[in-house]
Amino acid sequence: MTDRKEKLVALKEELSLRIEKIDKDLHNRKTSSKFSDQVVDRQNDDVLLNLKSEAEEELEQIDHALLKMERDLYGACEKCHEDISNERLDALPFAALCTNCAV
Repeated sequence: MTDRKEKLVALKEELSLRIEKIDKDLHNRKTSSKFSDQVVDRQNDDVLLNLKSEAEEELEQIDHALLKMERDLYGACEKCHEDISNERLDALPFAALCTNCAV
């Protein structure tokens, strides 16, 4: 479980940095006077906001998995309470559901 915890902590740091960079990009952007550039900037902002939202959601899942580790609940499916397979946890260490329940 230590390897998975290290992986979760590393993912958390990576996502936190990504969110920070996105915020920086969004707030430090200069507005162009050309309408066509403004349209492109707006589209880019939408993409950045979607990426930020996905990163924040994944960060919440990671925090939840770390909390489950502290409470010795990590690795149990939140729906059926069976063990989540090692293969699934290796691929997705913040998985809250087993393969059967995730479908």
